[in-house]
Amino acid sequence: MGRIQKINKVMDFIEYISKNMEKKDLFLLYKINNIKRERLEMFSDFVHFLNELIITTYLGDDITKDVDKVNHFNWCWKKVVGSFKKEGIYFLDADELYNYFLTFYQESFYEETKIDDPNNIPIFWSELLNYDNIKTMSEYQSMLEIYKIFNKSFVVN
Repeated sequence: MGRIQKINKVMDFIEYISKNMEKKDLFLLYKINNIKRERLEMFSDFVHFLNELIITTYLGDDITKDVDKVNHFNWCWKKVVGSFKKEGIYFLDADELYNYFLTFYQESFYEETKIDDPNNIPIFWSELLNYDNIKTMSEYQSMLEIYKIFNKSFVVN
């Protein structure tokens, strides 16, 4: 691969992660992938409830051992899923969804290398799962991935 090709690949990657899409292109992708505003808002509510519970009930790294961190996440997960169940929204066959969020929170919240400010997590989710927010292609693909995982996992009764 020549130097010009390498530079072009780097430039393409930078554009992929930093250049906002046109709104009309974003909404076209929503339509193509059958992304519904109401469903995305419901998924966003789920994520925000889970995040709020994790952050506000966590006792801290100095008190909580690794196994207790997973137990804390499991407790929060079950509480959120149970609350949605009371509203007639069921998460069935949700192993992939559970694993996605367990991994996310292990890496961003529970681990030693976690982000500095946990208040950035809800901001991240708000921006990513907001239907009207303009996104980069990278952000769109992340949103699409989580949307598809949620879609496979829930049933409205």
